[in-house]
Amino acid sequence: MDNASSCALCEKRIEYANDSREHIIPHSIGGRRKIRSFICIDCNSRSGDSWDAEIWQQFSHLAMMHGVDRERGTPPNIKIQTIDGENYLLLPDGSMTISNATYRAEPGEKGIKINITARDKPTAHKMVKQAAKKNPKVNVDSFLSAMTVTETPLESPVTFSAQFGGELAGRSMVKTTVALAAAAGVSAQSCDAAMQYLKNDTVTPPYAFFYLRDLIANRPSTHAFNCVSVVGIPSKRQLLGYVEYFSMSRIVVILSEQYDGPTVNTTYAFNPANGTGLDLSVDLNLSDDELELIRINQAVTDETYTAALDEGFGIIYKRNQSRYLERETSNAFEHACESMGIPKEGIIPTERAQEFSILVADYLGSKLANMIRR
Repeated sequence: MDNASSCALCEKRIEYANDSREHIIPHSIGGRRKIRSFICIDCNSRSGDSWDAEIWQQFSHLAMMHGVDRERGTPPNIKIQTIDGENYLLLPDGSMTISNATYRAEPGEKGIKINITARDKPTAHKMVKQAAKKNPKVNVDSFLSAMTVTETPLESPVTFSAQFGGELAGRSMVKTTVALAAAAGVSAQSCDAAMQYLKNDTVTPPYAFFYLRDLIANRPSTHAFNCVSVVGIPSKRQLLGYVEYFSMSRIVVILSEQYDGPTVNTTYAFNPANGTGLDLSVDLNLSDDELELIRINQAVTDETYTAALDEGFGIIYKRNQSRYLERETSNAFEHACESMGIPKEGIIPTERAQEFSILVADYLGSKLANMIRR
């Protein structure tokens, strides 16, 4: 069967009606580059709903902290919990809010006393209007004008675990390397070790976490990145792949040890916060000893693994702090404009510039104090 027109996973013939645009790196973590005539629609859906979905499950917290810009849609809010057991939602912009809105109505001195707590203004508006339907005496305009936005610093840290790998995520990452190889003109059949694994649940995984040394020569220091790289060295009969997500999870894939195709050296890398492509240099010219450690899944030490994760998380944390500062600076500007009755697109009168500056500074002061506490 001609690989150019057959599905790499099920070998069903690919025609116009069942062709798919497979994301080389999952769309959920910012992947944009796609390949056609690689897998059929059915296999795209099945692997996306299982293998690729696991990638989002494992990296969602890091993605939301760092920021991930999807080609379509926005990431869903994810549930987080503090050490003390309080539940919140982590939003795509990196901020947090309450996990559930609350509505409480109780008798008061002047009638029914209604208390509403909502995660955002649109939700609060909707709840007030619903309350007015149940209680005709509720003055919607008065209620909304009395509404206030409060921000309460967390009293205990947020907890989450970062566990990478496993069967589903592993298959997704191996598929990613095969997809990039296919995009470079290497047939799926040439990725024999990888394809045996993807098609057979009992085959030993042809990959391992690799933290013996840094394979990225020009690693970015101001933001995380996602990347996949494939190198074909016919003189060594090697076709190797490398996948790294959010500057933390690093694996090497042995696609084939019988490769006899053309020399290949291709990389797809980008900043997940904005999708901007990156020109990274990936060194997959591995020694025999390194390859043997990959085969036995021993290409890592506790020290190198911890150091790599500390470095990667440090970058993501700084990026999260930077997003917080940018977000609150914008909020401070809007607060000052609203307080002074100036349109956001308007011009600040010279004689009121000091008043504007004081409002911005006062607003930012408390936010910076919260930032220092975090």
